[in-house]
Amino acid sequence: MAMTLVDVLRHPSLAAAAPRLRTGHDGLGRRVRWVHSSEVLEIAPLLRGGELLLTGGDMLAGASPTEQRRYVRELAERHVAAVAIETGVQLSDIPEALLTEADEVGFPVVELRKVVPFVGVAEAVNAELVNASVMRLRFGGELSRALSTILGDGGGVQQLIDELHHRTGTTVALFGRTGGLMTRSSSSEPPESPTLLGAVTSRVTIRGAHAATLAFYPGSEPDLDLITVAGERAGEAIALALLRTSPPSARDFAASELARLAGRAEEHRGRIDQLCEIVGLDRHAAFIGIAVSGTAAALHGLDGLLWRHGRAAIDATDTEARAVLSLSSRTPPGEARASLVDELTDWAGDHTDLVLAVGPVVPTLRTLGASMGAAEACLARQSAHGVGMVVDSADTMPVDWLSTDHYRPSAQRYVQGQLAMLLTARRSERDLLLQTLETYLDHGCNKTRTATALHLQRQSLYGRLERVFSLLGGDPTGTERALALHLALKLRHALRLGIEPG
Repeated sequence: MAMTLVDVLRHPSLAAAAPRLRTGHDGLGRRVRWVHSSEVLEIAPLLRGGELLLTGGDMLAGASPTEQRRYVRELAERHVAAVAIETGVQLSDIPEALLTEADEVGFPVVELRKVVPFVGVAEAVNAELVNASVMRLRFGGELSRALSTILGDGGGVQQLIDELHHRTGTTVALFGRTGGLMTRSSSSEPPESPTLLGAVTSRVTIRGAHAATLAFYPGSEPDLDLITVAGERAGEAIALALLRTSPPSARDFAASELARLAGRAEEHRGRIDQLCEIVGLDRHAAFIGIAVSGTAAALHGLDGLLWRHGRAAIDATDTEARAVLSLSSRTPPGEARASLVDELTDWAGDHTDLVLAVGPVVPTLRTLGASMGAAEACLARQSAHGVGMVVDSADTMPVDWLSTDHYRPSAQRYVQGQLAMLLTARRSERDLLLQTLETYLDHGCNKTRTATALHLQRQSLYGRLERVFSLLGGDPTGTERALALHLALKLRHALRLGIEPG
C-alpha cells in the first residue's frame, strides 16, 4: 500500500513532532516516495520528486525572503511531496515569505512543533516504503507470468482483462483508440456501462501509435500502487493480443510519427510531407502544434475535440501528447485558433492534472516546426503555469525562448539593467513594488483594474506607483519603456532569479 502525506504525518515516528499543515491542504493525498532530511538551502536539484523533506530550519532563519521563496518554489518544481520545518529556538515561526510562495504554488508546508530525531523518522517510514516496493515488485512479476501464459495458450484480450480483474479485485475495461468501449471484465460488478471518468487509466501503444486505453475502477479502499503496476505490466500483453485481431493501420502509425516529428519539421521536411499525405492532411492548410502533459484519463477526449476544428494527427503516451491540427478552411485561421483555445480552456477546466500549450497558427506545413516548437517550449515551463489550464504559447514565446540556457546570461543582464533602480529599494518593500508594477502592466496600465487585482484602495495604489515611478525616473505609461519593463518582470520569474542589486 502506498503512503500518502497524511499517512506519513500520522505515522508514530512523526506524529510525536505535533505536525501542523500550514499550506497546501489539497496535497494531503500526495504519495510519499521517500523521507529525506537536509539543512542545505539549494537541496532541490538533488531530489528526484516524491520526497517528504525534513529540515530543522536553521538555514531558513538566516536566508533572505527571496531565498526563502526560491527554496520552496524549487521544491515544488521538483515535485517534492512536502517540506516539514521544525520550529523552535533558531526558527520561532515559518517565514511569511516562504508560506506565501508555497500557498501560491499549492505546495504543502508542514510545521513540526516538537523536536523528533529525523534519522529515526526516516528509518521507520522508509522501511515501510521499501517493504511496499518489494511487494509491488513480486506482484508485478507474478502478473507478467500469468499474462504471458494466457497469450502462450492462445488467449485473447478478454482473457487478459479477466485476469487483471482477478489479480486487482477491480472492474477492468478496455477502450479503443476512438474512445469506444471494446470490452470489460466478465464480472457483473459496477460500473455496468463504464467510462473513463473516475478510472485509473493506462494507454496501450503499438509501435508508438495509440491503440487502446486500459481502465481500472478501484473500490472504496484501493491499492493504487498495485493498480498502477498492473497497468504497466499489462500494456505489452494487451498490445500483442490486439495485433492478432485489430492492428493499427498505416495511417495510425503515420499520424503518430507526424506528431512526434512536428517540433523538428525543418530537419525532416521530406518525411513530414510523406506522412502528411498518408494521414490525409492538406499541407497547404494552416496548422497548429499542441503539446499536452497529463494523465491518460485527462488526455482522453482530446482527439474528438480537435477533430471538430479540422484534421488531427496525435501521438500520446501515458503522460504526454503531441497533436498536429490542420485547420478547416471554413473559418479564417486566426478566428479558428481563438475558438479552439476557448473550447480547450473550457474542456481543460475539468482536468486538474493537465497542462495544455497551444502553438501559434502557421500558414503551411513547412512552418509547422515554429508552432510545435513554441508549444513544447511553453510546456517545458509548465510548473510556472499551474495545472488544469490551457496556456497560449503565442503569449509566452518571448519569455520561454529568452530563458533558455543559450540566452540566459544575456537575459539576466537585461533584467538587471531594466529593474536595477527598483532593486535598490529596501528588501521589505522591493518585492511589493515589483508586484505592483507587474500587475499594473498586466492590466494595460489601468489603475482601476490594478487596484481591484491587488485588493487596494486607489489612493494606496497611487502611493505605490508614485514610489515605483520615482525609482524608474518617470512614468512608463504609454512609452516604449513599458514593454521593456514588462518583459523584464516576466523574465525575472522565468529565470527564477533572486536578484540582488549588482
